[in-house]
Amino acid sequence: MNENKKLLTHAKAIDVAVVANAILAHWKEHSFELNQTLQRNLEELEVQNKSLQSSFGNLRKGAYTGDKIKANKEIANLFVGLKYLVKAYLHHPNAEIKASAKKVWNQIVAVGVDRHKHSLEKKISGMRTLTDRMLGELKKETDDLPEVDAYVLALKEAVGRLNNYYRLRIDELIIRKQNVQTTAQAHKVYRLLNEEIFPMLFTLCKLDPDNYGKLARIAELELKEINMKIRARRTMWAKRREEAKDL
Repeated sequence: MNENKKLLTHAKAIDVAVVANAILAHWKEHSFELNQTLQRNLEELEVQNKSLQSSFGNLRKGAYTGDKIKANKEIANLFVGLKYLVKAYLHHPNAEIKASAKKVWNQIVAVGVDRHKHSLEKKISGMRTLTDRMLGELKKETDDLPEVDAYVLALKEAVGRLNNYYRLRIDELIIRKQNVQTTAQAHKVYRLLNEEIFPMLFTLCKLDPDNYGKLARIAELELKEINMKIRARRTMWAKRREEAKDL
């Protein structure tokens, strides 16, 4: 299993909670038929993750609120502008541009034309899916539409900032010294994700990509970001240990 198919060993409680939140948000939002065992595991994950988050401390009011509001407004403006621009191209006299606009518009509809009005978790998840697709399998179609790529790149950057503020907000919930309850509960959620949910999800995705592909993609994106954070943290700790030896 590669590094984007599971959480790395040194994941903190906050890392575990963020990944679990993303998986659960997508699962709860999209109703699709699931393997019964995976369904039960996701239901158990929801219960265990609630227990994990309830063991965290209280959020200080106003932390990162201004930055979050600013990023939210920017995302809404960019998304609305992107919609109007793509929709205009649906009536373009050039048949190729019109066809490309249709494919891009279908992706916007699939994500939700009112996605910018959703909850923070759903907004981040949906916008990341949209920009990922438009810069990935729909890149040719995106490039066919003048100025659309500028909106997509700006939207991707703004969503990245909002995601960072979201993580900082959750970080505020963590007690500086994690208590025994938090650590033990984090291990439960970690094992449930790594030993039960991820192996089954990625296997089912290979067998039935149409049904499990979106959830698997969300999982991979979250794991990639969190594992990068874990590796950076480990590198920093290793560097500090080496510097301490020289003192």
